[in-house]
Amino acid sequence: MQISNYTIEDFVLDPSFKKWVMQPNAESNLHWESLLENNPMKYKDAKRAREIILQLNAKNQPRLSDSEFEKMRKDFDLRLSRKTEVKSVAKDQRVIPIHSISTLEKAIEEPSPKAKFVDYFNLRVACVLIFAISFGAFFSWYFTDLPLPENNVALAMYEEHTTVPGVKSHLTLSDGSQVVLNSGSKLRYLKNFEKNRRELYLTGEAFFNVTQDSLRPFIVRTLETSTTALGTSFNVSAYQGETVDVSLITGKVVVDKDNLLAKTITLLPGEALKIDLENDNFVKSRFDKEEVIGWTKKRIIFQKTPLFEAIRVLENWYGVQIQIKNRPTHQILLSGKFQDETLENVLEGLRFSTRFEYIIDNENVTITF
Repeated sequence: MQISNYTIEDFVLDPSFKKWVMQPNAESNLHWESLLENNPMKYKDAKRAREIILQLNAKNQPRLSDSEFEKMRKDFDLRLSRKTEVKSVAKDQRVIPIHSISTLEKAIEEPSPKAKFVDYFNLRVACVLIFAISFGAFFSWYFTDLPLPENNVALAMYEEHTTVPGVKSHLTLSDGSQVVLNSGSKLRYLKNFEKNRRELYLTGEAFFNVTQDSLRPFIVRTLETSTTALGTSFNVSAYQGETVDVSLITGKVVVDKDNLLAKTITLLPGEALKIDLENDNFVKSRFDKEEVIGWTKKRIIFQKTPLFEAIRVLENWYGVQIQIKNRPTHQILLSGKFQDETLENVLEGLRFSTRFEYIIDNENVTITF
């Protein structure tokens, strides 16, 4: 979908945009967030279109008669034809910002337009509103009895936590659940959650210790997968380009993947699920607790870990960039345990078994086989 040329009217009349505003879900959130991130100049128009849609769908909204509508239309036409005569607006006049979901809150405030254009722009928005009302029958047909978002989701705010390489973060959520966010990871969720669920979006790795709440399942979404729990502790690793690994410490979780799992997979304590998104397969197995969550206790544990994965761990852990020279054609697996060690000590411990040389130059590391 191309929105680079969208006007406010186009957003208002786009059925998928309206459905996102009125009934947001994981798929539509990711879809529209991606579109707007690629077209940042459209944040403002999208926010104003959202306001119009919410006004149109407010309960008990009064309906205009045909004569009232025609009178208003003529009045706007007359005022628009005189736009060059619009009076200046006081310099300290401000537009009151509307509440919006986090995607639309990413818009950067622009400098105030020249005074002679302010009233004209307000008139244009008003005309859009009238134009949209005239298409009420179409919306009523396409979105029959579409309710407002539960718990005012569309008006709520998202919180986002990002950890840069070399940094880990300990979080306590509004429900009392605790999260340890690994380096190079991002966690995003609705502030205070919804009434019927606690939904979070993870990129990277995190350990969750979930507070029991039978009325609100705890859902962690990563790439194409979702992990659902009630009162549980588990680890999720979902770095771009790697498998998605869910490891259950206590309680019970249900894992699902779009278009892959014929039915959901239930994990019991000590069980892990490895999902290969590229090849569309999964493996359920037992796991070593120390190996999986050792990172939360400042431990680096490699147990026959592929070289590319070990490099990612070291880059995130120490905030460096690692270059490999003379990479072997055969697969390299690394093993070793390190407790709160420097990067030099870790590389020194690994090089004897793997036979490589290394050079550390500030934030750049070169490993030569």
